[in-house]
Amino acid sequence: MRKRLVSNISEYMAGETKKTITLKRQVYTLETFAETYKDEGTKQSVFDNIKKSMRCSKKKAGKILGSYLPIIGFIRSYQLKQYILGDVLSGFTVSFMHLPQSMGLGILASLRPIHGLYSTFFSVLVYLLFGTSPYISFGTNAVMALLTQTVVEREADNFIASFANTNASLPTEDEIMDVKIDVSMACCVLVGIFLMGMGLLKLGIITTYLSVSFVGGFTTAAAFHIASSQVPKIFGIKVKTFAGAGKLVLMYIDLFSKITQTKFAEVIIGVICIIVLLFVKICINERYNKKMRMPIPIDFIVVIIGTIISHYARFEDVFNVNIVGEIPRGFTMPAFPNIDNASSFVSDAFVMAILSLAMSISMAKLCSDKHGLPIDDNQELIAYGACNFVSGFFHCFPSATALPRTMILSSLGARTTLNAIATSAFFLLIILVIGQLFVSLPLSVLAAMIIVSMKDLLLQYRNLPKIWKVNKYDFIIWVVANAVSILVDLNYGIIAGVGISIFLTVVNDQLSTGHLIGLSKSEDSAVRYTDGKNIRDINGVKIFKIPTNLYFATAERMKNHIFRRIMNPKKYLKKMQKLETMAEIVDEETIVNNNISIEYIGKPTSVSLDVKLKSLVLDCSMVNYIDMAGIAALQQVIKEYKTVQVDVYFVAIADNVCATLEAGEFFKTFPKSNVFVDVFGAISVLSSKAVDSTSSTKL
Repeated sequence: MRKRLVSNISEYMAGETKKTITLKRQVYTLETFAETYKDEGTKQSVFDNIKKSMRCSKKKAGKILGSYLPIIGFIRSYQLKQYILGDVLSGFTVSFMHLPQSMGLGILASLRPIHGLYSTFFSVLVYLLFGTSPYISFGTNAVMALLTQTVVEREADNFIASFANTNASLPTEDEIMDVKIDVSMACCVLVGIFLMGMGLLKLGIITTYLSVSFVGGFTTAAAFHIASSQVPKIFGIKVKTFAGAGKLVLMYIDLFSKITQTKFAEVIIGVICIIVLLFVKICINERYNKKMRMPIPIDFIVVIIGTIISHYARFEDVFNVNIVGEIPRGFTMPAFPNIDNASSFVSDAFVMAILSLAMSISMAKLCSDKHGLPIDDNQELIAYGACNFVSGFFHCFPSATALPRTMILSSLGARTTLNAIATSAFFLLIILVIGQLFVSLPLSVLAAMIIVSMKDLLLQYRNLPKIWKVNKYDFIIWVVANAVSILVDLNYGIIAGVGISIFLTVVNDQLSTGHLIGLSKSEDSAVRYTDGKNIRDINGVKIFKIPTNLYFATAERMKNHIFRRIMNPKKYLKKMQKLETMAEIVDEETIVNNNISIEYIGKPTSVSLDVKLKSLVLDCSMVNYIDMAGIAALQQVIKEYKTVQVDVYFVAIADNVCATLEAGEFFKTFPKSNVFVDVFGAISVLSSKAVDSTSSTKL
């Protein structure tokens, strides 16, 4: 429909006869416009608004409950015959991808596969209750698993180091794992608290501060970290655990120093799995995705085949292949997270919360735009927070949505969040009964799957030439966030990416330059003034467009830019004084310099001034914010031009800017009658004024 509308408009505008418009209205200044179109609505006090919001009724209570539990609305409006097939099919299909990913990412998080299964089960179940998007597949996420690994490894190293200066024996592997689980649970709860807090405070807007270029560079670097973390498993080599700046570089140095320890059986298994996975995903699933009812669950198939072959060929005993090992049956008793050392990783938890929010809400909005189903940003925040908060009591690690799983739900036609029932039932069966069957699964199979799942993120490097052409600032942000995240560490990459984004935003404001505008000779259109051709000459009037907000970082520079492009009153007066001195020396001689005419009349020190510029119009249509420094800059511009008998006028001042000027007592010294609604009104008045002035001069 939209394409057809655009086509009709294009055809209409491309007609043989050029379309013209005629507008008729009076000239408005700020005062006259406010009087004509004043807001007559009744304004309520803060007390009245609070009182109104505190009123309660059954209808309002039901509406509030429905907003916090969207599943009620989905159940009430569920159309069984139309929705059931799509929900069940998509729910089971995404489960086949969930299973291997959750086991692999549990290991990536430096925990056990069962913790990945727990994280998926509880996240999916809670999102079913609180989520608003049918296409979000909440659960284990590679980036979150990697960040969890960083935190739990660091805390585990601190725990081991605490035994170094004592006579006590070093902790066992199980004790170290218990510490890691405690830390991951605490992180999960903290992430949930942060996200739910932002949702309740309606802070969904915070995602706007994470630029697309930053998210692209960071997620690509995270994919590189994730893929790199699986390389030692492909080679069957156990490398040291590094933390802090440069850990990825140190890991590769350690890996290559032990390259002679490579287990070729692991390499063969990993390479075969990578080839099979890439072939099916690229050559079949992606190529024939429009013709297939559902993609081939190749990850699930590879896990099953790999487990069967490994079990009957006894890979662990014969080839010394590392396997998943024992997977406990059933659920572990819920426990309250140990938050004694939470201060040491609360900042990491906040970073996880922001990234979980950014990745999940961006996918929710993408699917919402694609399918035309609305989502509630703040309720989504509450849902993400609830998923993590509840999971934190069941031995899980922080979770988020994942692009491949979300795309499957979108392409298979999931209709409501009730598709999660099929996924939850599948994982409940895995945890209670089937999980133990994957004991013999080689770790190199899971490593290969994780590496292949990073394919789309790693291919974002191909976007760099396009980003360079579109916007150089975005390119710099992308490269800086990516390079720092890879060469130093992910947490430093976040700081560097956000920092360079803010810095370049300020630089962009600093480098923005205003320009002169004029009216076209052929029609009533305001156009940028370049060489003066095809621009209507307006006697004694110049129009300058301010291109940015006026605040402490830009006000002084924009003031100087106005003086440079129009005329610097101080330099003008100095030039006048110099010519006055010359007039005292030269008797009865007229000196003409540019726009200045000085005549000796009577006494040699008598000087009369004639300036062609009479009025300066400042177009403020692009100014959406002004502070005290901006007000002071405008006042100085008015004052300086007044010394050379040039009047200053303003046009198109936004309401909020006008309110700030009022509060700053700007209009106590500057008349509102010199502020016009638009450029055409100002030009109309000033042109008439110039004509009247010329006529009176001739008389």
